[in-house]
Amino acid sequence: TIGQDDSVTIANEMKVIIVIVAIVVVSVLILTSETFAEVPVLIITFLSAAIINMGTNYMCGKISFISNSVTIVLQLALSVDYAIIYCNRFKVEHRTLSIRDAAVVALSKAIPEICASSLTTIGGLFAMIFMQFKIGPDMAICLIKAILFSMLSVFVVMPGLLMLFGPYMSKTKHRNFVPKISFVGRYAYKTRKIVPLVFAVVLVFAYHFQTCL
Repeated sequence: TIGQDDSVTIANEMKVIIVIVAIVVVSVLILTSETFAEVPVLIITFLSAAIINMGTNYMCGKISFISNSVTIVLQLALSVDYAIIYCNRFKVEHRTLSIRDAAVVALSKAIPEICASSLTTIGGLFAMIFMQFKIGPDMAICLIKAILFSMLSVFVVMPGLLMLFGPYMSKTKHRNFVPKISFVGRYAYKTRKIVPLVFAVVLVFAYHFQTCL
C-alpha cells in the first residue's frame, strides 16, 4: 500500500507481542516449576541466547525486517525446552549430589537429549533454505543460528547460573500448581483400539479437503 511502511508496523506490533509473550512465559514457568529460583535461571539463559543471536545478525549482511522482528519469538518457541531439560536433570541429580557435581553430571546427561532435539529442529529449518521465495532462506539462517546460540547458552551460561541460584532453589520450593491428569492416561488406554481408527479417518478427510484449497 502506498504510504504504508510495513516494517514500522510490524516492529510496533512485535513490541506488544514480546511483552505478551514475556508475561505468558514467566507465568507458565512459575506454574510449572518446582522452585521459584529456577525461573530467573531459565529467563537469563534464554535472554543471553536471544541477545547474542540478534547481535550477530550483521554477519548475514542484510536480513528481512520480518526475520529481524519475529526471530526472537520463534527462538523462544523452538528452544526454551533445552534449558528446561537441563534444569530438570539438575534437580534430579541435586537430590543426591552437591550443586557443582549435580551441574556437571546433569550437563553430561542432558547434552545428548538436547542435541537430538535440536537436530530435528535444525533439519526442518534447513529445508527452508532451498525455497525460491527468499524469506524462507532468510528466516532459516536466522533461526538455525538462534538454535545454535540457544544450545551454547545452555551449555556454557546455564551451569554457572545453576551454581549461583542452586542454594536458593532448595529454599524456594513451592507446591505443585499443575493438577494431576492421570485420567488422561486411563482414557487413552481404554480407547487405544478406537482412537487410531478415528485419527485414520480424520487424516483421510483432512488430506482430501487440504487439496481443495
